[in-house]
Amino acid sequence: MKETRIIKYIKSLIRNHKYLTTEDIMLMLEKYYNLPIKVPSVYYKYKKIIRECRQEVYKERRRAKRKRGGDGG
Repeated sequence: MKETRIIKYIKSLIRNHKYLTTEDIMLMLEKYYNLPIKVPSVYYKYKKIIRECRQEVYKERRRAKRKRGGDGG
C-alpha cells in the first residue's frame, strides 16, 4: 500500500488511540479531509484501506512486543 497522507493519518489514529471503530475513523476522514463517506464506493474503498492499515499497525505491535521480550517490562 502506498504511504499517502491519508494512510499515514489513519495509521497514526490507530496507533495513538486504544481502539477506534472503522466508523469513528471514517467520521474523522470526512471531517478533516472532506471525503464524501456517504457515497458507497468511497465508503467501501476506505473501509478496505482502514482494515489493511489496522493489520499493518497490529503487525508492528506484535513485532515490537516480540523484540521487547513478551510482557514489555
